[in-house]
Amino acid sequence: MTAEEKRQEKARQMRYKKPIVKDLNYNSIKEYLWEIQEQCSDVQWYCEDKDTLIDALDGDEEEAYEFKMMFSGLEADCERMLDDMNDWMFESLQEFFNLFFVVMGAENDFGGLLGYDSYEEDYFGLEDFSAEWVESDARKKIERLTKKEIVDMAKQCFRIYQSFIALRYRYDCLKASLDILQEKNQGHIQMIKHFEEVYERADKESMGFKYGWKESTELDKLLDVMPQEVWLW
Repeated sequence: MTAEEKRQEKARQMRYKKPIVKDLNYNSIKEYLWEIQEQCSDVQWYCEDKDTLIDALDGDEEEAYEFKMMFSGLEADCERMLDDMNDWMFESLQEFFNLFFVVMGAENDFGGLLGYDSYEEDYFGLEDFSAEWVESDARKKIERLTKKEIVDMAKQCFRIYQSFIALRYRYDCLKASLDILQEKNQGHIQMIKHFEEVYERADKESMGFKYGWKESTELDKLLDVMPQEVWLW
């Protein structure tokens, strides 16, 4: 084994010394909040088309305004939490935060454990290590602090965790609602487009309806099944 390969292997073996929970660490939370903000911004094109949004909500202007404000409020709350997490007082909590949720066994619900490889300068899975072993090592680092320091920092960790889960839940609910509205709108648009195509074919077959009505089975069947709401578009 060459010297370079030895350094690489040593770095791999030391990954467990700096463990994090994949989807519940300081940076992953910040990245998720940025993604929510980006998604909220992308939604603006849909919400700014007032008529489209109102139509999707069956003409309820008040509900359309409230829906738009929910996304706007969520974006602002994500910005506020990011500002807090970027504050120097919170940044000093970062290492403890990452170790704390490793010790809490959060990897079972948040994507497993990762360890930092100093040779590759990136995080990788810790499949080669026992979770018990990794958690034990993280616990030893935390136990070097005083009881007061542990209690104070654990309190801050749970505040961040609760805020993050609350924002993520709000986003998931709003996104699900938006998906339903967009699907509903798309359904209306497709139905109207299909009606136009059938009407044009029937019009061509009768050489123009202005010269007299010629029965069109396809058009008649479509008219019978179309909901009344379509005629409001």
